Amino acid sequence: MRDAGVVAFPRGPGYRGGMKTTALEVRIRPADGPLELRRLTMTLDQVRLALTDIDRAYLIRGTRPKWVVAELHYQSLDLVVRVTAAATQKRPASSILASVEALVAGVESLQSEPAVPDYYSERTVERLLDISEPGHGVKELSLATVNGGTHQLVPVSDPVRMNARRAVIGTQESLGSVSGWLDSMNARRLSRRGLRVGLYDPLRRRAVTGEISAEMADEAHDKFWRRRVLASGRVTRNERGQPVRIKIDGLELLPEDDIERASVNDLLDSDRNWLGGQAVDEYIQEARRA
Repeated sequence: MRDAGVVAFPRGPGYRGGMKTTALEVRIRPADGPLELRRLTMTLDQVRLALTDIDRAYLIRGTRPKWVVAELHYQSLDLVVRVTAAATQKRPASSILASVEALVAGVESLQSEPAVPDYYSERTVERLLDISEPGHGVKELSLATVNGGTHQLVPVSDPVRMNARRAVIGTQESLGSVSGWLDSMNARRLSRRGLRVGLYDPLRRRAVTGEISAEMADEAHDKFWRRRVLASGRVTRNERGQPVRIKIDGLELLPEDDIERASVNDLLDSDRNWLGGQAVDEYIQEARRA
């Protein structure tokens, strides 16, 4: 879907379509002793960055949300902070607050699954771990979507942290490729080791961390920045087989949509005898029996 340079994509399973989320509630349960100011500011900043990470994976082009504190108060002993996006005419509210729903849905999925949630990257998972670790006056952190009232709070609990760590641990490495839109370069990360980038694929609801060598950094920025690319190199996957990160050796431009790509039928019809006259299903069944 395109509109004024904005490319938007439908939400995946598990998202709360129609709930008209208006804010994110961040609830901090203090431990014994005062909550450290540094921990509070770090938590809110990492929440902001996590929402921005997810928004990049959800929407390729468009105005990024400006996150603001809508409310801050104590409820019983908990510190409650409600965060929302400043209104803008450049994006509808349902789009601009989709990252709030994705952030909370991701925590829900990590309660039981050691898999990178939809629209999360490795860095988003790391941010979640940073803000949820008990200590410095924090006992527990919970998140919830808000629509008039607060929906069910989802604690970033021990099982969530355990599954989050497992989700970004590489258990397989092989040469391969990852497609997506190249974004989130940070020149401050440039060093002898290279540059950290993001590869975002909203159609697959996927965000993969990439590392580009220092020698490739200038070319990557000049030719491939914010373009749809095929990145080839050494791919690290988690135990579920999800690509988590890739050490990039090469980049190739891809069409920005499917218009210029041949359909599956066209590819299969390009050489009718390539399977010895067999139908694709027959060939696969025979190969599996071999």
